[in-house]
Amino acid sequence: MTEKNLTENLKGKSNYFTSERKDMKFLKGFTLIALLPLWAGYAFALYNGDSNNLSNYSLLILAFSFMNFNAICGEEKIENKALNLVTKLDGVLFFVWALVTVIQLLLK
Repeated sequence: MTEKNLTENLKGKSNYFTSERKDMKFLKGFTLIALLPLWAGYAFALYNGDSNNLSNYSLLILAFSFMNFNAICGEEKIENKALNLVTKLDGVLFFVWALVTVIQLLLK
C-alpha cells in the first residue's frame, strides 16, 4: 500500500529527482569541452618529458572525467550532437589513458 502511494506521489512530481538544472548542464558542457585542451596539454607535456606537468594534467583529467562519468560511459545521452561527439572522444581517450597507465604500473 505504501509503495503504491509513494510511486503515485513520485510520478506527479514532474521528474523532480531526474531533472537537471540549467546551470548544471552548462557546467557539464564546460567541463567536457575543457577536457580537450587538457588532453592536448597532457600530450605536449608527454612529448617534452615534463613529469611535473604530466602529473598536474593527469589529476585535472581524472577530476573532470569523474565529474562527467555518466556521460563518458554512455549511460547519459547529451542532446547536443557536437557535445555528444566530444564526450565520446573524451571517453575513448580516458579509457585508453587508464589502460596504458595500469600497464605501465604493472611493467615497472
